[in-house]
Amino acid sequence: MFRSHPFVACFVALYFSLNPVPAAEPGLSLHFGDSDARVARQVALFVPEGAPASAFVGPGQVNAIWEGTLNLEARSRLSFTLEGTGEAKLSIDDEVLADQIGTASEEKRLRSGEHSIKIEYTGPADGDAQLQLFWEGREFGKEPVPANVFTHDANDSLLIQRSQLRLGHELIEQYNCNGCHDSADNSTAPSLSGIGERLEPAWLARWIADPKSHRRAARMPALFRGDDRNQMAADIASFLSPPGAEPPGPALPADAESIKLGGQLFHDQGCNGCHTLDAAGDDSRIGLGEVGNKYRYFTLAAFLREPAKHHHQSRMPDFAFDEGESLALEAFLRSLGLAKPSATPEGDPRRGERLFRQSGCINCHESNELASQLQKPEPFSSAACSAADFGLSEAERQAIAATLANPQVPHKVPAEIALRQFSTMRCAACHERDGQAAYRESFATEVAHLTPAGDEMPHAQIPQLKHLGSKLLPGWRSSLFQGEIWPKTRPWLKARMPAFRSRAMILSTGFSHAAGLPATDPEIAATDPEKVLAGATLTGVKGFACGTCHGIGDQKAIAVFEGEGPNLRDAGARLQREYFQLWMSDPPRMWPGTIMPKYTSEGKSPLTQFYDADAARQFDAIYEYIRTLAK
Repeated sequence: MFRSHPFVACFVALYFSLNPVPAAEPGLSLHFGDSDARVARQVALFVPEGAPASAFVGPGQVNAIWEGTLNLEARSRLSFTLEGTGEAKLSIDDEVLADQIGTASEEKRLRSGEHSIKIEYTGPADGDAQLQLFWEGREFGKEPVPANVFTHDANDSLLIQRSQLRLGHELIEQYNCNGCHDSADNSTAPSLSGIGERLEPAWLARWIADPKSHRRAARMPALFRGDDRNQMAADIASFLSPPGAEPPGPALPADAESIKLGGQLFHDQGCNGCHTLDAAGDDSRIGLGEVGNKYRYFTLAAFLREPAKHHHQSRMPDFAFDEGESLALEAFLRSLGLAKPSATPEGDPRRGERLFRQSGCINCHESNELASQLQKPEPFSSAACSAADFGLSEAERQAIAATLANPQVPHKVPAEIALRQFSTMRCAACHERDGQAAYRESFATEVAHLTPAGDEMPHAQIPQLKHLGSKLLPGWRSSLFQGEIWPKTRPWLKARMPAFRSRAMILSTGFSHAAGLPATDPEIAATDPEKVLAGATLTGVKGFACGTCHGIGDQKAIAVFEGEGPNLRDAGARLQREYFQLWMSDPPRMWPGTIMPKYTSEGKSPLTQFYDADAARQFDAIYEYIRTLAK
């Protein structure tokens, strides 16, 4: 057996200490000259004419370079195509494979493992800049190169520097620093209007004294220090809570049946993806074990019905709970067993009003009742922040310091905003993306007791977000985020798609741009009567028999096997034509775990009587037909 010499071992250790192995992280590094760099999930970009391409790059002709590693699980023969506007060049392992937009490369045999990849792009002098990278193999048709095959070197110095600046600006926005340091109106925190009628004064006092003891990721700073901080917090809580404030409402249902219904709703809507059932919570989820100490009776249910009523930037989405559902959820959450709260001193509202004025609370919180009584204080100096505890990590402090030292104000780029919001709004709580399991699935055991055995919802039913931005028509997607799509596309699915109304437009626009597509619905030509007729036949019993598992307009599915599919009327209203072709060509590849079968082989379908078995032409005819249903 070979035994390494001690000198060799020392040499290897020294070599890697001086030449560290690059830290591979998902995505590609996307550089805009020496001005900016960010991580991109895949090779896709859309920049409207006259708009900035990136946060630290101004409007003008786009010059971009994607770099990283292409990771292949198996040896493959692949051809690549760059599509869009302007000029682009693709290199793999330093070999140029494609240098013309719209022209497929020759088939290239690539071994399994890692390959360096680089895409250089120059946008047009006039018009929108757009680029997408597609590939095609012997086992699959032409499709966008998926995000999960890319990694990049996280030690990229420009990427590290610009990521720090982005974090700093994000923290300044999240903590509403401009609310105190700028005279402009920057109220982004929850409204204090009627807060005394909504929240328990004792909880409010404990929250003001130490927000992070209730929520680890709280953005509200602890404003007071010293032995008298609990008294000062109680004084402010007393000022905000007029005596005798008690909201009207019916008797709260607290019977076993209501609690059971509330628990089932908590389970079915995947609340465990963002919340824990204990009071502590964790680094990413908010604990609900003490929520009964926070809300006065019935106001928790009211919040669940209208989460954004008193906080338009609330991260809690709207699930369209009706009154009975919201009351059942409140009953369930109150049944969790209240953590015994610590005692709070009796507050003095007069001292509380003075402290409220002095502490700058009104800089972040708006209040209809207090606006006429209190004038907004003068802008704070930086030194005033030293008295407040924001609970920032050292990395966060450094990011804010770096941002304050850099006068450049970042541009608002929809693609970047949407990808940040994907994380902030925890879209991954319910949806899988790029092979990453949804949070609700990861924490499923915590809530398994809330639903009868065997009644668990198969997670595979919830749509994956692998093709977010390229699957849905932008107009339909915006309506979905606004909560305007009813009835549901999948009425049998217990989970609901909640509304994100304050963010709907920027999310929809940004997801399209990040996929390399415009955020407007494509112009639709008049339907071709011959295609419509062929499409109707292809969906029928003489074709693919789609009506077996799918409703078609007002006609219900006739013999559902294993699981029902969405009504084809909805498919025509919501799906992009290109995605529909990809889906129909190979459903299991597009959505692993789907029960939708694959009907094609090498571009041919078994229905030889239509278009000489050309599957693409058949699917295009079906799309033409379902478009007429959508009207």
